[in-house]
Amino acid sequence: RRRRTQLKRSQMTTAEADPAPKTPPGLISKMSTVADPTPKTGLFGIVATEAGPTLKTPSGLLGTVSTVVSPLLSPILRWLAPAQARLLGRLLGGGYDGALSRAAVQESVKSAPVVVYSYRLSPFCVEAITVLRSAGVDESKLKIVEPGFAFFLLGPEGAATRASLGELFGQTSLPHVFIGGES
Repeated sequence: RRRRTQLKRSQMTTAEADPAPKTPPGLISKMSTVADPTPKTGLFGIVATEAGPTLKTPSGLLGTVSTVVSPLLSPILRWLAPAQARLLGRLLGGGYDGALSRAAVQESVKSAPVVVYSYRLSPFCVEAITVLRSAGVDESKLKIVEPGFAFFLLGPEGAATRASLGELFGQTSLPHVFIGGES
């Protein structure tokens, strides 16, 4: 069986074995097929030429770490987000109003063509924003929401935002990217 797999791999072309990174679906509108080297602005202000947009690919190390760490931490972080919001709301005042926080998140998600919930100290968040910028997302179309420096350095409002993201979209980890209001 191993030999068959090796044979199949050896018969693959270079393009099949190592495909080039693809543009995220729906992020760029189709460009004119006329041979024109001048840049065209597509959906969300992404600049593309006849050759297509140039994308920065995410770091291989971060991708590997994320693949291993995310499944392990996800259930813990999903439980921790609302508990953290309630605790910080009690300790630091103001309480935790889930309905108000969910409404604020829903409004924020629709406030720009591309919205990224991010932590300043997270290499994953920095990388996601870098990839979007390298894809040509116009700064005027990009909104970055930072509830805090990191999940363990959130105040009551940031913790409530993170809990609301989990309740509304099933994801408490950041970065959380919304394109056209869709997660």
